[in-house]
Amino acid sequence: MKILIIGAGAIGCMLAARLAGVGHEVTLAARPKTARQIIENGLRLIESDGRVQVAKVEVTPGIGEALTGASPYDLAVIAVKAYHTETVGRELKQCWQAGCPVLTVQNGVGNEEILAAHLAGVPILAGILTTPVEVLEPGHVRIARPSFRFAVAPGPDAGGVGINATLFEGAGFKVQRFSDYRALKWTKLLMNILANAQAAILRYTPAQIFSDKKLGNLEITAWRETLAVMQRLGVRPLPLAGYPLPMLAPLIQRLPLDIVRPVLGRFIAGGRGSKMPSLYYDLYPQLSPPSEIEWLNGAVTKAARQLGLAVPVNETFNSVFSDILAGRSQPSDWANQPQRLLDAVAENERA
Repeated sequence: MKILIIGAGAIGCMLAARLAGVGHEVTLAARPKTARQIIENGLRLIESDGRVQVAKVEVTPGIGEALTGASPYDLAVIAVKAYHTETVGRELKQCWQAGCPVLTVQNGVGNEEILAAHLAGVPILAGILTTPVEVLEPGHVRIARPSFRFAVAPGPDAGGVGINATLFEGAGFKVQRFSDYRALKWTKLLMNILANAQAAILRYTPAQIFSDKKLGNLEITAWRETLAVMQRLGVRPLPLAGYPLPMLAPLIQRLPLDIVRPVLGRFIAGGRGSKMPSLYYDLYPQLSPPSEIEWLNGAVTKAARQLGLAVPVNETFNSVFSDILAGRSQPSDWANQPQRLLDAVAENERA
């Protein structure tokens, strides 16, 4: 297959290397500076067992260059941050061929709808990768542990077009197929928001969050708020990446906090307890807006407002984080200040 991958971060580079490594013709569209660095130094993937794969891919400084004069692609994979989706949709609208599927493997809720609004007649597919990957330098990425799972569902107006699962199975992934893209993306959001925004705001590790009873309870409450939104939307959690979320969700909603907290704490400790979460790097080592917070806790807050539900914990996480990004407060105003965050949530609950 001829595949265009848009975005040369951890996921984009990993997919490009894996797919090119099994014989697919891959073009990687990156930002100009990143494209130059990859062209000069190559695309390298360190597998979880230490093997180094040097991938042969075409690298272009942008989407337009990848499409200019090129023969038709069989698939485009969107691997940029959610706040770039609008731009990608506008650029693809100019020259992407109707009927050729576009697969988004982005975090957050709402990317599929943005792409569908720009790309009439283009099947939109929703995908999730749970393989932990880190960037060592542009074009040089490492798989942290062997968890090669991919999940896919038809997105809005997919028109019955599905993804050829053998494409990813052939690249070493265990593939799950689902019918509801909203359930897929909301389930991944549950995983993404856990000990993410709060840990970033307080500059605590996820393990530190769950070692504190009050802060751990905030995380449980944020999940309960999100599950309430999902329930009102008619969206049920999926058994994604081997996690029994359909079974856990009702227990998390009903059981006492002191029972639920150790369960979620172990869930975090087994994955990224001592590692700072993704949103932390939007605030440190230097402030670097924009951020995916709007597609995570912000998406919960937005949906809740439309549904008439109160989600004070998610709303507080989103508003505090957004205030820091906008310069209305500083990261140092909230770092190591758990009581200030607890007070902000309490004030939001009273409002």
